[in-house]
Amino acid sequence: MFCGATVTLRLKIKSLRSLMISTREWWSIARMISLCREKAIEKDIIRQLAGWTVLTIGACLLCEPSKGYLLNLFVPDATPHETINLIAYSLLGLGCTVLTVGFFGCRAALHGNQCILATYMSMLVALIVTELVTAAVGGLMTFQILSGLEERLINKLVVDYGHESTSDIPFSHSLDFAQYKFNCCGIYGYGDYNGTAWWRDAQISGNRRQVPLTCCVLKNIEVVNTESPMSVVSRVFNKDTEKPWLNPKPIDEVACQVEDEEGHDGYRHKEGCLPKVTSWLQCESFTLVFLGMAMAGIQTFGIITSAFLCRTIRDMQAD
Repeated sequence: MFCGATVTLRLKIKSLRSLMISTREWWSIARMISLCREKAIEKDIIRQLAGWTVLTIGACLLCEPSKGYLLNLFVPDATPHETINLIAYSLLGLGCTVLTVGFFGCRAALHGNQCILATYMSMLVALIVTELVTAAVGGLMTFQILSGLEERLINKLVVDYGHESTSDIPFSHSLDFAQYKFNCCGIYGYGDYNGTAWWRDAQISGNRRQVPLTCCVLKNIEVVNTESPMSVVSRVFNKDTEKPWLNPKPIDEVACQVEDEEGHDGYRHKEGCLPKVTSWLQCESFTLVFLGMAMAGIQTFGIITSAFLCRTIRDMQAD
């Protein structure tokens, strides 16, 4: 009888130990799930911030369209308004998509539903593909544009620059803005205007200008930070009052138009615009590629976390 009681006691102890091990395992799994949910929520918060950042950039481009003038230098047969609107609406669409995916991610992490997790992972895969394709296309387009930019700008300057009805007005405004923004003149230098259609018209009309007024040092050059919040708000409500490149006022127009180099020294910009607009495009392209790669990296981590959480939930349901 004593022996039987001992065996029973051992069985109870063994059962209790097994229960304790099982409890520890469940507790470990529960902690793991909780940790995965916390990590998933953290990444979703970062994703939401990234989405709002993209939305803000798109909205700023709509409110501050001056970048469209620079982009128009690289896009043939387009107006600045159309170019910048296309990019702005694309960014707004991408930002909304990122926010939608982030919303599903939060629901998936909070509820731990396998169906929601599967939908969330599918959306992440689609978003990663979109971001990588966007980054790749942006990089390739930049390379393609820069490869023929020099010759195209020279040809456009010689034939199309001017402010007559026969001129390419959008291109002329774009080059004027580039000369105003970067304090440059022409493509390689102010000598590029000699012999152009604009120069011939100026000689015939009698004003004898050697360079456009945006090549001169301007009185209104203090409007430098054209992307400051106050400047953006000003342009939203007063669309035509803050465009000094369309109505330039040189410090000394007579000195700026002097043919002698010593005479116009200090009154005319001498550097060409090509290096500066090229650097600007490369910087903007790098920002786009970096943003796409960074967001794709965040989405990839979200897929890994969601897959691990989904598998853990399935294992718990099986047990």
